[in-house]
Amino acid sequence: MGAWVLSVVGCVALVACSPALDWRTVRPEHAPALQALFPCKPTQVDRSLKLPALPGPPVTMHLVSCKVGESIWALSYFDAQDIKRVPQALAADNRALRDNLQAVSNLGAPSAEGAVSAVDLEPVKIPGMTPHPLARHWRLTGRRPAGNGESTPVEVHAWHFSHGLMVYQASLWRPVPPANAKDSTDAVETFIQGFKFLD
Repeated sequence: MGAWVLSVVGCVALVACSPALDWRTVRPEHAPALQALFPCKPTQVDRSLKLPALPGPPVTMHLVSCKVGESIWALSYFDAQDIKRVPQALAADNRALRDNLQAVSNLGAPSAEGAVSAVDLEPVKIPGMTPHPLARHWRLTGRRPAGNGESTPVEVHAWHFSHGLMVYQASLWRPVPPANAKDSTDAVETFIQGFKFLD
């Protein structure tokens, strides 16, 4: 899944967006009843992939994302296909994110600088979501490529949650430190508070 994230980051970087946050309501395709709030006009790509930590067949991963300045806002989701697989899918999605960030951090960085840290912040509370102990908000830090073999620090906020058989991960990738700490903190809250299920 690392190559998937790297290719998506590269594609998103090509999207021309205003540096100002322009919040709008989004109803992602193939996401029953979900309403989201993005600070820019997102694009959607779908692809079949195998999550290493999730037994069974590949899943169709849907990714909705956009870029404002150096920050990437994203929502990925897939159908776990069986209620018994939902806990495994939540854990596998979390593991894949960490592995992806580690893979990105290792590019052009010494081993010490490329280390990824993760902090469990709080339970995720999306209106209408299916309650689950693995629905958590994580803050991860690592590094991302900056060109010419160099890398720069990056912070990732990730929220893992589910609704029925659908497993979701909302995320925000941004530089460390953010360009404007206050605006960035407000934007994190606005982003996650914009998610809700309408059924």
